[in-house]
Amino acid sequence: MAKLNLNLTSKLIALFVAVLLSQLAYSQMDCRSTLGAHLTPFHKDVPILWAIEGTMAPGIMTSPYNDTDITKLNGGMVLGALDFTFAKKHNFYVEGGYKNWKTSDTVHDASSNKSRHFGIRQVFYSYTNTNNQLKIKAGLHEAKLGSFPIVDERILGLSADKTIGAFSFNLRGGTVMKNFARMGLFCSNRHLYGIISPNYTENIGKKPGDTNLAGITINWNPQYKKPVQSQLTDDNDEFSEFNDEFSSVDSKNFAFSQVQFLFYNEFGNQKFIPEHKLYLGAFADMNLPFNFIAQIGGVYQNMSNNDAVIYIANLGRIVSWQNASSTRFDVSYIGKADISQDALYMPLFSNLFLGEIMRLDATDFPLWNVKINHRFPGKLKFNIGFKAVGQITDAKTNEQDIELGISTFKNHLKLTLIGSRVQTNLTPEDFFMARLELRLAF
Repeated sequence: MAKLNLNLTSKLIALFVAVLLSQLAYSQMDCRSTLGAHLTPFHKDVPILWAIEGTMAPGIMTSPYNDTDITKLNGGMVLGALDFTFAKKHNFYVEGGYKNWKTSDTVHDASSNKSRHFGIRQVFYSYTNTNNQLKIKAGLHEAKLGSFPIVDERILGLSADKTIGAFSFNLRGGTVMKNFARMGLFCSNRHLYGIISPNYTENIGKKPGDTNLAGITINWNPQYKKPVQSQLTDDNDEFSEFNDEFSSVDSKNFAFSQVQFLFYNEFGNQKFIPEHKLYLGAFADMNLPFNFIAQIGGVYQNMSNNDAVIYIANLGRIVSWQNASSTRFDVSYIGKADISQDALYMPLFSNLFLGEIMRLDATDFPLWNVKINHRFPGKLKFNIGFKAVGQITDAKTNEQDIELGISTFKNHLKLTLIGSRVQTNLTPEDFFMARLELRLAF
């Protein structure tokens, strides 16, 4: 009991400190979080895990309209989570927190420059069977749908994943509302940047049933081999599935690693979704010579007088160096072919948000994107990354971001320095942003 009280006291103290720090900080655009990695038990005899996380990240941004004004970015967030698992297959998870933010930008009305409120990020029940071939999640939770740029959202609904031999099936269905959407009232910093169009949720409903989604992906692994009965114990065979998946792939040869098919629909109140929206897609992941990986595919959008096809090509590689460091790079192109004249690719819940500031998305296609990240060896886990995204037509918006990060105190403290530059025909001046993010989790 003394150990339990000590653990409880230390976390309450940490939470109090995080709340104080949050008055000087602001939340990430998509609420990037390390909360799940720090879940720890109340006590060895209590099957409940919990964690807290505080974020602070003051920054500055130059004006896109003149070369003299500077905007200060401040705010903060504290997140907490509870995780309860019983009978090894059933799990309940709750996550929420407190957010505030503030900007010194005098262009906006002063009353809109502050925001302090509580919110819920996730509340769900999940089930996983013994061999991990069936996973079900129900409630408010984060959901994606395969590798397609179609769903990356927080939904109130159901997610189910089923594996049968070389095939796996991903089912997603539910409703999305402004108050819990990724760019909703609680979990975003859209208020801070808001350079061009700050309302990322203008087409998302306020109540259940207004804006809904339903979709399924069918995934085929051509490299799959039926597992061979092994004499090893479970502990020794921990990575057998991973080894089986890649053992037959020669890094010097071409091979398909996964093929995916998509069927997806968005529907709801005609105020938000006035027309029928159907999406069909196919993707192929490939292993190429010299350890390159590639992905090509496309998605067909069927809407009244708004038919279009988007196509994606991505090339990447991870290089491991002798000093235990590693470098990863990815180059992507997302294009659009109009079937209907002047068609827009417009899934509501894609949430790609390419670029730290401009957050280019589906309506900005075609786009190119480059990412390079290098991780150094050592206890600090120092990494440096470079990202750039550009718009081919329209405003020809281009953004370049550089990021430096370290983790210390056994990964409880993470520091990230981010710098950005934006060039766009939408504003008369190029502008810059810099901020230091501090994330403390227990």
